[in-house]
Amino acid sequence: MKALADLHVHSDRSDGLHSPQELVKRAEKIGLEGIALTDHDTLDGLRDFMDAPTLTDLQRIPGVEISTEYQGFELHMLGYFVPLEESPIDIRLRTTRESRHTRFPKMIQKLRDLGIEIEDEEIEVILKDVDSPGRPHLARVLIEKGVVKDINEAFAKYLSSGKPAYVARSKMDSIYAINLIRESGAVPVLAHPLLIKEVNLKQLLQQLKSHGLEGVEVDYGYQKSENMDLVESVRKIAEELGLIATGGSDFHGDDGHYALGSKGTSVETINYLRKSCERIRGQ
Repeated sequence: MKALADLHVHSDRSDGLHSPQELVKRAEKIGLEGIALTDHDTLDGLRDFMDAPTLTDLQRIPGVEISTEYQGFELHMLGYFVPLEESPIDIRLRTTRESRHTRFPKMIQKLRDLGIEIEDEEIEVILKDVDSPGRPHLARVLIEKGVVKDINEAFAKYLSSGKPAYVARSKMDSIYAINLIRESGAVPVLAHPLLIKEVNLKQLLQQLKSHGLEGVEVDYGYQKSENMDLVESVRKIAEELGLIATGGSDFHGDDGHYALGSKGTSVETINYLRKSCERIRGQ
């Protein structure tokens, strides 16, 4: 495969299936040159990720993905080169994880109210060692019980916004998240912008850049129906605004997401992110 860096990957510390150490092994096996662990709202797996033994020169970036909200739009903010030691972002994310843990049993109860029998033991097994539970965990329970055939069906019927088992949770303000990432010495990047519907993307990116955004995820595993011209338009906007263009698969290890290394960016992008990190920490 063409050498590249996959800068959007999840482990079992949030809603992925594989451990941080296993992700490193898999990345080496398929010939990746770089990988970033970006679990949802948790830094719990970063130490294991960075300390995992390697046989190659695989470059690793400790990261995070934060669910945020800006003027009514849900935005996912990636943070790259997050400190492994305690930092402002680590402290603040504890509150976010608490909201995830509070939300989870409410969704379970909604499924039970729909007549879907879910035992506490089933939940305990699937959430073992999980620091930041999410809807994909429930989707996997529904698959195992034969209620749905795959994760996409689980979300379409039960777990997406407006569906019968959905429970909203509080989200961090996007500008606050950008500032928090920068305050922690990390690099803020907007994830999968084409999933944000009915928004003037160039205007949004201009606004976010004025508040400290450093990059935007251009290459991503969008649905095949996505017009590739739209992806190239994001790349052009990033170039015009001087934003770092990143890329990643959003790998979780399940059938609802793309394969590790199926999407990514040039390994040179890691150098751009590193230089940005050095500048932020030098301010």
